[in-house]
Amino acid sequence: MSAAEKMSRRDEMETLLPFYLNGSLEGAELEAVEEWLASDPAALAALGEAEAEFSGTAAANEAIR
Repeated sequence: MSAAEKMSRRDEMETLLPFYLNGSLEGAELEAVEEWLASDPAALAALGEAEAEFSGTAAANEAIR
């Protein structure tokens, strides 16, 4: 896999992380994200960043209510 293909795959997986975190991924997309998280150490860092953003967004939305 070339560096460009790896980056493209990472971009694709990072795009799916918010949906992974809110539990709305299913099927092949869920499997792909879980496989990526298990096989790429950088994926765990991306997950941590997405979790922080997700938590911040959830808190901001709650404050608006």
